Amino acid sequence: MEFVNQKTPHKDTLIPMRNFPDTLIKIIEKSDLNVNQISQISGISNTYLTKLLKARINHPGKDKIASVLLALNYRITDINLILAEYDYMPLNHHDIPEILKNNRKRRFEGRIVPHFDYIYFELIMAALEAIGGTKIIVKNRPSGIFLPMELYMMKEFPVEPDGQAARFFMTFTRNIVTERKDLFLENCTKGFRYETYMCKSCLEESLEKNIGPSAVKTSPVKVELFTKYFANAVSASLKFPDQHYHRVVRQCASFQFQIQDAHGENPKVSFTSDRKHNYNNNWEQLNMEGFFSNAPGITDLFFNEVEKCRNAVEETGDINTAEGFHVYIRSLFDTHSLGRQFDQALAELMEYQGLKLY
Repeated sequence: MEFVNQKTPHKDTLIPMRNFPDTLIKIIEKSDLNVNQISQISGISNTYLTKLLKARINHPGKDKIASVLLALNYRITDINLILAEYDYMPLNHHDIPEILKNNRKRRFEGRIVPHFDYIYFELIMAALEAIGGTKIIVKNRPSGIFLPMELYMMKEFPVEPDGQAARFFMTFTRNIVTERKDLFLENCTKGFRYETYMCKSCLEESLEKNIGPSAVKTSPVKVELFTKYFANAVSASLKFPDQHYHRVVRQCASFQFQIQDAHGENPKVSFTSDRKHNYNNNWEQLNMEGFFSNAPGITDLFFNEVEKCRNAVEETGDINTAEGFHVYIRSLFDTHSLGRQFDQALAELMEYQGLKLY
């Protein structure tokens, strides 16, 4: 045990200095990732991690512990238990700004990084959004960035066994998504382009599921939010047709993915797996969602997939002009007697000159 001198008015005393556990060191060593890799995925500097592993830092900062463990996909409940070993209180809303600050420092270089769970995925999406550049998306409907916050928060999330951790998880997720949306809007003002390719059949199946008779009967509120979701996407195309491309294609893509900074020197691919069925099982830790990579061989495969989508652009009528996309989406809502509801949602957005999202 170490001791330090502390002067008092009467005499010098030796006060024991607290030795904290090396739990974080053991976790990093067990991860089978080197210091540089941990630094890249957590946003914590290489220098800081090196000092930690050499035991030159006995009491790592709360945000440093949380950022490393989040990057390794630890649940909030487990992170709080480890924080307690370092005499820290459980994570709360005051910790979020520093964690997000670390997340913006993440680097995506030189390796394939797996996606796990939704909070891990959202942290990566926010960090990618911070990079900017042209974004290309291939999926069954418009980008999730257009989802109203209330609709996004209706998604399935991991189960936290501790109530306090569960509440923080939802607050933290909302903050991450807010940051991601803010960065998106900021990138739009910078003029970055967005291309989205959607399989026609998949898009129509998605709408049937989410605004069809059964959806209206189950949750009218959710149907209203889906209406706003598509109004967000359509308004972006109508207001900025040279920046926001929504293309409906006759090609059902093999993957759902995003290419960030597609026209830059070092594009990055985020591939997301598509779970066809949900049986309401408890969320399993380390549930694989997909992967990220900037390796040229991998990115080339996805650019080839994009080219196939471009070659399969729907040629019937003007569906892939901004106005044609509007008419097409509106017709799908009209099929479910929701045309007027869609018109109203879109009209509210179109009153605002810039890009505004629900």
